[in-house]
Amino acid sequence: MRLISILLICFLLQPSKVVSQTEYIDVNSSILKESRQIKLQLPRNYNASEKEYPILIVLDGDYLFEPFAGNVDYLSYWGIIPEAIVVGINQVGHRRKDGLLDEVEELPTSTGADFYEFISLEVLKYLDDNYRTTPFAIIAGMDYMANFSNFFLLKQNPLFSGYINFSPDFTPLLPERLKGKLDKIDTKIWYYLATSENDIPELKNKIKTVDSYLAICNNPNVNYRFEIFKNKDHFSFVADAIPKALNSIFEAYGPISDLEYQSKLLTSSSPTNYLEDRYFTIQELYALEIPIRIVDFLKTADAIEEKELWDDYQNLSRLAKREVSDTVLYHYFQGRYFEKSGQPKRAIREYQGAYGLESAGYLDSDVLLGKADALIQTFGY
Repeated sequence: MRLISILLICFLLQPSKVVSQTEYIDVNSSILKESRQIKLQLPRNYNASEKEYPILIVLDGDYLFEPFAGNVDYLSYWGIIPEAIVVGINQVGHRRKDGLLDEVEELPTSTGADFYEFISLEVLKYLDDNYRTTPFAIIAGMDYMANFSNFFLLKQNPLFSGYINFSPDFTPLLPERLKGKLDKIDTKIWYYLATSENDIPELKNKIKTVDSYLAICNNPNVNYRFEIFKNKDHFSFVADAIPKALNSIFEAYGPISDLEYQSKLLTSSSPTNYLEDRYFTIQELYALEIPIRIVDFLKTADAIEEKELWDDYQNLSRLAKREVSDTVLYHYFQGRYFEKSGQPKRAIREYQGAYGLESAGYLDSDVLLGKADALIQTFGY
C-alpha cells in the first residue's frame, strides 16, 4: 500500500510540460470596451523549448475550441502537423453582434467592425507579445462566423495564411469577392471549405456556388480543398472535417507518405536533393525550421537503393552528418556508397566507425558492425 501511495504521489508530481492544458484568459479590449474571454492551448513541451509556433484562431470557441485543440494535440504528437498555439474566442451572448455586417455593402460594420479590429489589433498582438509565435496563422469558423472569417482574407494584406470554413452562411457578394481575391493573390493561401450531405439546404446551395467559383482558380499560390461529408448533417460532419482541414493545410509538413515516395521520391534524379528541397519548402511555407526526420532519411535511402543511384549516397551522408551527426546514419550511408562502388575496405571502416553512436530507426551500431563482419568474411580481411 505504501508503494502504491508513493507511485501515486510521483505521478501527480510529474512536470506539466508534457501535457497540453487549457488556459482561460480575459483580454481587456479598448476596442470592444469590455473584457472578452479566450481559451488557449499551448503545445505540450512549450515551456521546455524555445521554439516558435503557428497560431490557430478558432471562432465560436465556446464549442469549437476543444475539438480543434484535441486534434492539433493528437496530430502534432505523431508529427503529422506541427505543434501550434490554439486560441478559441468565446462568443456566447455575443455571436450575432460580433458578426454584424452592413446590409448593403456586406462588410463588417458597427459591433462587427469592432470585433474584426479586436482580433486584428488586440488578440493577435496579445499572442505575439506574450508567446513565441511564427507569422503563419490560421482562422477557423462555422456557418455565420465562417462567413465572417473571410473578411480577413479580403484585406489588402491578409492576416491569415489558412482559412477553414465549415458550412459557411455565405453572403451574396462574397463568392465574387473571394474569386477576385484568390485569382490575383501573390502570397500562399490555404482555403478549406466543407459541407455535408444532409446540411441545411440553403447553406449547402450557397456553398456549392462558392465552390464553382473557387474550383476554377488556377493561381499556384492558392491551395483550395472542398469536401462534402456523406451521411452527416450540419453539426455532425465537423468532427470528421477538423482533421481533414488540418491535414489539408499542413499537407507538405508531415513525413514522406507512401504515395509521395512513389510519385515524387522515386521519380527524382536525386532523392537526396528532393529530400533537402522538401524541408526547405516546409520552412518557406510554414515559417518553421525543423530537423530532417529519421524516417525520411531512411525512405530516401530506400529510393537510392531501388534506383541504384549509389553516388547519391555521398550527398545523403553529407546531409546526415549535418543534421543527425550523433546517429549511425552518416557511417551507414558512406558504407553503402563504398560497398557499392567496389571499395570494401573503406566500407568496413565506415561501418565500424558507427560503434557507440545512437540508433536511427532499424539501424544501430550492432547492425553496422554485422555488415562490417560480413564483408570481412567475404573478402578475407
